[in-house]
Amino acid sequence: MSNEEQTNPVDGEQPKTFMHPSSPRMSKIDATVVGGSMVIGAKPQEGEENIKGPVAGAKELNRWWLGVLTALALVISGGVLHGQWSNRWGVKQDNIALGNKLRTIPMEIGDWYCQEEVQLDEDVEKLLEVNETKGYISRVYTHRSTGEAVNVFVIYGPKGPVAVHTPEVCYSARAVNQTSSREAVGFDLDGEPGELWKLAFETNTFDKRKMSVYYGWSDGGAWTAAKNPRFWRTDYLYKIQTACQSSGNKEDSTDEFFKVFLPEVRKQMREKS
Repeated sequence: MSNEEQTNPVDGEQPKTFMHPSSPRMSKIDATVVGGSMVIGAKPQEGEENIKGPVAGAKELNRWWLGVLTALALVISGGVLHGQWSNRWGVKQDNIALGNKLRTIPMEIGDWYCQEEVQLDEDVEKLLEVNETKGYISRVYTHRSTGEAVNVFVIYGPKGPVAVHTPEVCYSARAVNQTSSREAVGFDLDGEPGELWKLAFETNTFDKRKMSVYYGWSDGGAWTAAKNPRFWRTDYLYKIQTACQSSGNKEDSTDEFFKVFLPEVRKQMREKS
């Protein structure tokens, strides 16, 4: 008799030995044909209870299938999250609506009026991932009496590209030189006390014009001079960036512009997430 355990034959029939295909341990299965039906018994492993083969095989199969389903769920959920973060399946309608609201910011605010409005190149829109939402304004506001101008850019878009494009990066390719390190400047002009980064630049032209640049981010709450905005727990961010050249003995007019502009921006922003 071989090492394989066999059941006693019935009615003179010879026993047949099979390997159970679904068992991870490939335990031996004894099968005997009885009256046209197959009776199956599992060979117990050393140290295990002597339980019937179909029960042991079902338990093993259930454990294996549960592991497969768990792994599959993790893969699917990871793909869904990445798809949402990368807008693989398009932009949600509420984000499109919030982006559109920025374009309702008035063209005339107090003594300031929009002298020029610029649409970004298609390549730039794709880089910032706002080619679908158009969720930004890029305008030049001019003061009626003094003629001073402020370039302002406000965007609502995916956190990744909105967080990483800063003036230090963008202005490095232009005909200006950075002349100061950034510093956080506080203000309370729109009902949400906040801060923006401030930088100083100088043009490479013969007159060496001075220029002040402010920028910061918001998730719907206060404007923040954030060091690492890409780590905020939100998918979409607002960003504001302004540039204003000095005029005469005055450094710039950004602070006066902010007094009337920031409250109008606040009206079109979502509530803090």
